Amino acid sequence: MADLAQDVDDEAGEETLVFTLHLDKPLSSQVEKAAWNPDKDLLAMVTRDHQIIVHRLNWQRLWAISPEMTVTSLCWRPDGKALAVGHDDGSIAIHDVENGDVLRQQTTHDAPVECLYWAMEGHQSVGHEDDVFCYEDRTPRFFPSPPHAPPLPGTVSSFDMSGVLGHAAEDQTYANRKNVLRAIHERLYILCSGDRNGTICLSAFGVFPIGKLDIRDLSINGMTSDYNIVAKPIYRLLDASVQQVALSKDLRNMTVICSGVQSVASLHVMAGAESRATGLYAISIDTSLLGDRRKELRQVALQASKVEELLEVVEATVMVMRKHWSDAISSFENKFRTFSTLLTEHGSHVKPRDEFLSLLACGSASAALHQFLAASLGEAGLKRLAKSIDTAGRELHNLIAEHLQPAAELISFIIGELRGLSRWRSRLRRIGLHETLLEQAMENAGMLLIQVERLLRIVSDTNGQFRLFFVWLTKSLRQLNGDTGPQASQLPAIDSAGVADFLRTHFEKDPIGPHLAPASDELTMDVNVEEQARMEELAIMGGFADTKFLTRTLSSQVHRLRASCQEAFQMPVKEVSPNLRPRCMLLLLSPLPSLPPPSTVPLSLTYFETDSGSKMKDILLEDYICLRVQDDTNSTDQSSVIILRSFAVSGHCAPGGKGLEVFALQLEKTLHCIDLALYKQKQVILLVSEKDPEDTGKIVQTYLMMLQLEDLEFVALSSTSTHMSRVSLLHLCSNLGAVTVVGLNSGKVRAIQQVDAVPPLAVSASRGLACVFAGQRRALLYDLEEDEEDKDDDDME
Repeated sequence: MADLAQDVDDEAGEETLVFTLHLDKPLSSQVEKAAWNPDKDLLAMVTRDHQIIVHRLNWQRLWAISPEMTVTSLCWRPDGKALAVGHDDGSIAIHDVENGDVLRQQTTHDAPVECLYWAMEGHQSVGHEDDVFCYEDRTPRFFPSPPHAPPLPGTVSSFDMSGVLGHAAEDQTYANRKNVLRAIHERLYILCSGDRNGTICLSAFGVFPIGKLDIRDLSINGMTSDYNIVAKPIYRLLDASVQQVALSKDLRNMTVICSGVQSVASLHVMAGAESRATGLYAISIDTSLLGDRRKELRQVALQASKVEELLEVVEATVMVMRKHWSDAISSFENKFRTFSTLLTEHGSHVKPRDEFLSLLACGSASAALHQFLAASLGEAGLKRLAKSIDTAGRELHNLIAEHLQPAAELISFIIGELRGLSRWRSRLRRIGLHETLLEQAMENAGMLLIQVERLLRIVSDTNGQFRLFFVWLTKSLRQLNGDTGPQASQLPAIDSAGVADFLRTHFEKDPIGPHLAPASDELTMDVNVEEQARMEELAIMGGFADTKFLTRTLSSQVHRLRASCQEAFQMPVKEVSPNLRPRCMLLLLSPLPSLPPPSTVPLSLTYFETDSGSKMKDILLEDYICLRVQDDTNSTDQSSVIILRSFAVSGHCAPGGKGLEVFALQLEKTLHCIDLALYKQKQVILLVSEKDPEDTGKIVQTYLMMLQLEDLEFVALSSTSTHMSRVSLLHLCSNLGAVTVVGLNSGKVRAIQQVDAVPPLAVSASRGLACVFAGQRRALLYDLEEDEEDKDDDDME
């Protein structure tokens, strides 16, 4: 077998060998999914041993990780700086291209994510109606770089979302994430994801949900261009499973390929047609709202995502503060709890607080107090305890000043900006920006600012009172020990009233801990009568309507703010989703029982740019669907490839659209299509195997083929031929004469050294590369733009 492959290469070597072979490398495990980075010479692969591996062009490994969940799909972002990975638990992770770190992971589906597609908005023509919306993000003008979440005591820096959203922090720890989405403020990136249950989710920048579509709930019109008929057939797709999805650059058209069972909901169907049909279907979705409001969606998504990030910073900061203070105050309480036990052992029923007040008033200590200060605690232990409390207090003050307060101020400002935008109802209401909900979020953000300011004051006061208490206690201990040396006079004068106030109010009651406690409706803060009266007066003059907010803890207020923000930011999905309307549905493939299910059929879906021919030089987008089909009369024949053009924007789907066109490639009898991929400049790449004419189960050679789509004479499908009939596309092409036989003399063909080639075929349109994987765990990398003879000639020159 190997000799035969070598002979083929030798014979081809006498002429020009197309597609230069760059390398032939072994693999540690078979590759199940692969995708080229559109901007860099990087290939991401998912192996059978559940690894994600990224290789450079020279096959140097950049990084490799082993996710906990099984990977079901992957897709690079158009700028090549992030990799989206779908898992079988419905979650989607966004990885940094440099090191594979997870920048963001969230569960958006309830079923395995079968496909992912990143869409980047293209440039609109001058004078487009969308130019009326022009908004400048004013946050950098008034605020420094946003704070990041502080690390927990004893740990490294925690996760920062700046890499996902492009507003990087100044800390060197986050330097690798600074440029992940630098261009994010100029373009709208939408991540489309489809799962096994037929649900499609749209997320701006991969983190902010802006649309959701359930294919099983759609009522879809029949495939007809006659819009004057009274009763058009209505179809539903049961048990739908999304196979592929693509969104055009103008964000106005989405094409979905999914398998399912078609159900007819109209009596006006073709005579003799069954009520149900299982197969592979193409669905055209009208997403014009995304294109019309792309600038608004970009700004809303950016600002809302910043708020979500800052809320995470606030929550993380509160948790770190809670940890710092609980450790310190626990040591304080444990030490003085032993004094209470010591008093009981001495037969005294006096509280420790009263003992200290007696010491402050009379200057004399009981035997139990003397023993506790001199023996149990000691001056060294007292200093350690004082340092622990003081360090925790200073740490809390820094966390509030450097993390909590700046984040709360930014949240208030950004929500205020969104509230201002929401008042432009004619443009922003359609994408879910509701002024009423943002007003509520704004009020909660303002309440949080007041809570933070109050906590900062409490921390400062408490820290000062603890310092005063420990200085007094140290001085008292030295006096009890009879220490009259120079050190005794170094301590500052004592404010007895301040010490007495601390003992009465804060010695037995933690003044900070309740504010940092987890959110609970049962835990409330004490508010004096004067403060409550002031809040009610301010409410009359336009202040906060909720006059009881000071009785809530800081965590409870953060919880309320998050709840109000979530309610406001869920509206884009609720408003946009009903506007994602299906246009039409077309049966692509009706599988036979003896053949694999539609989910294993090789197919490719993309949009190509084409010149409109107008004086404005507008760029139009044409969708291409390419898939392998079989002849209904011969279940063993899988050597046909169907190519559809302009399905999403055809006149069959929308009035005024151009005609849907189709063409079939009939491979020679001995050839079999293993996999396929649409390529740049309207080309298609086929990976085909050649079988032995005498023994069809034996493969004698594998080839890589490139065919020009512009050389094919596409035939328009009429409304009668595509009236959602159950006639296969291959038969329609045959009846219309839109079939051509493809052999080894068609287009560019290169024999592959490895005969046992297997899917996937990884093709890079931007870099002009193709990677072919063999069943013997090998990878072959070909340059589709360079021929080996041309390379040799260049070397000779």
